[in-house]
Amino acid sequence: MSTSRTLRITVSTLTRQRPAMLAALIESWGKMALPVDCEITCLVVENDSEPKSVGVIEAAKPLPNGMGLAYVLETEPGIPFGRNRAAKEAIAAGSDLLAFVDDDEIVAEDWLLKLIAAYRQSEALLIGGPLRVKQTPRKLSFIDALMDKCIARRYLRKETRAARRADLTGTPGVTIVTNNWLAETSVFEKHGIWFDEKMRFTGGTDSKLCAEVKAAGLPTAWAADAAVYEEIPLERLAVSYQFKRGRDQSSTNYSRKLEGQPSAKYNVLVSVPIKIVIICGLVIALPFTGGRTLLDVVRTSGWVAGRFDALLGRRSDLYKTVTGD
Repeated sequence: MSTSRTLRITVSTLTRQRPAMLAALIESWGKMALPVDCEITCLVVENDSEPKSVGVIEAAKPLPNGMGLAYVLETEPGIPFGRNRAAKEAIAAGSDLLAFVDDDEIVAEDWLLKLIAAYRQSEALLIGGPLRVKQTPRKLSFIDALMDKCIARRYLRKETRAARRADLTGTPGVTIVTNNWLAETSVFEKHGIWFDEKMRFTGGTDSKLCAEVKAAGLPTAWAADAAVYEEIPLERLAVSYQFKRGRDQSSTNYSRKLEGQPSAKYNVLVSVPIKIVIICGLVIALPFTGGRTLLDVVRTSGWVAGRFDALLGRRSDLYKTVTGD
């Protein structure tokens, strides 16, 4: 929303049992350049049965750039409960804007500058930005190293596609998710759009919220130069994890579609055979591409499995397990 007034901003992350990664994120918060005419507080929402990250937060104070650093414990398990708690805290603090990043990320020094510039130059109530892979020197097996490169290429493809489709005037064909996210608190307070707490462990609540914002006719935007960087934990390089992630995301998205349009169940009669043909082609391409299609094979196979999970009424529990440290 175009404005030159002083903005009150809450920058938040949801964390659970990742002390080293959380410390790295907070360190990057402390290095951020701060936009003018802004009052900014960083907020850590710990989603656990008891406080386990307080020591990490206290050790980081004071942040070098002078931002405040706050902490709350949300004992109701599940990502949407933690996200909604952050929104409630931001509203209670009188914040105009709420930003989210994940606790396995770090932000670029100019991240908030770029994000707030995009907000001030647009009419958007919800803004997203690109996620990139943080290059971490480490010893990997052949398969893990191959998967690591595949994931980095996938992120780059998604960033390139988003930059081509979306800008400060709208985000057609692009989903804004909470790994790099900014919204007016009015989305919650005025328009009544919240993260769906029925989707406790499934993931996808940010995608659903984005769809609801667009369905309500609220403007969205894309800040192509406001980057955050994700460290990929070793566990996520496993073929089994990537299959499950593809399966569960497919199941969650298709379940949401079936709720609004039950006849969509017949789509699998066309989409699944097409995907199977694509998988066969990707497998054949493996030796000719030096393994570049490995992640696509795994994720597309997961996509097919997820469609059947949705038809059978199985719900994802992807986010019951914490990966990374």
